[in-house]
Parts: sequence; C-alpha cells; structure tokens
Amino acid sequence: MTKPLTLHRQDGLTTSEMVVYPMIVVLLIGVAFGFYHNSRIEAAVSAAVKLGMEQQEIIETYFDRYGEMPQSEADLEMDAFAPEGILIGMDYQAGEFGVPAADKLRTGTLKALVDMTEFGTRFENTKSGFLLIARAQEDDSIIWDCIADLVTVDALGKRYLPETCSSGEEDEDGRENVVGDELDE
Repeated sequence: MTKPLTLHRQDGLTTSEMVVYPMIVVLLIGVAFGFYHNSRIEAAVSAAVKLGMEQQEIIETYFDRYGEMPQSEADLEMDAFAPEGILIGMDYQAGEFGVPAADKLRTGTLKALVDMTEFGTRFENTKSGFLLIARAQEDDSIIWDCIADLVTVDALGKRYLPETCSSGEEDEDGRENVVGDELDE
C-alpha cells in the first residue's frame, strides 16, 4: 500500500528570511534617501544658477553703453543683487576665469559663491559653484556660457549642475557649455 503524501505547512519566516528581508528594506531606504538628498542639491543649485543668470542684464547693459565688458565689480554696481539659498554672492572678473590670455574687453566672468554646508560635511569646503561667462561677438551680441568651475580647488562638481549648464556641446577644452538663449529656459 502506498502512503498518502502529507504536506507540511510552514508557519512564520525562516531564519534566512528574517535576515534578508530587513536588509532589502534598509537598502531601499538608503537608495531612496540618496535620491532625495541629490534632488535637494540639484534644486538648490538650479535656483542659484537662475539667480546668477539674472545678473546677465547688468553686464549686457554695461556692454551696450560702453562697448566693452566691465573691468571691475565697481563698474557693475551689483548693489541690487540679493543672494538667497545656497548662493551667497557673485564675483566678477574681466576676461575668462582661469584663462590669463582672454580678451578682457570682450569677455567677462561671473563666479558664483556658494555655501553648501547644509548638505553635509563633504560640501563644507565648497566655495565656488559655477561660472557664467559672457563673450562678445563680432556683431556686439553677447553669448553666455554656464560651465563648471574647473579652476577653483574647492568647486562644486560638474555632476551637480543643472541641465542648463551641463547639457551642451563640449568646447575645445573638453568643457560642456550651453550658449545663448538656452540659458534662459
């Protein structure tokens, strides 16, 4: 005679399941927190870029009036500039920051000064966020580039810049930039 098969019903979790399931939950929470933290950084940097781009008009007006780029911050009269969020200020320099041979009459650079300490210790030494470079063309129009600051040692990494700064063609130095009206989106 054959014995009837009896099925054993398992009650509760096995030991391996009690270890693996909580590990999966902890891993998913860690990944979700990472995405949330990065999205906060990206939103703060995007707001800083937008605020920095509002300073374009001051430089363009000066160039229209005098036919050359401002030679110092005093020429710009940026008194109305009110930094907010992570953006704590803007430095201006005639020429292109990090390029000593740049034409100082036809090129100017706004350097964003940031305070990223709210995002953790890895950002506490970050002082520079990005560069907005104005280049006067032959027809006296101005083309703007938004690029990562590759000159300053404690600068914000290129990966944290919004698409308006990092999506574009690479120039001859291998830097990505966006030109003209694409910055105003």
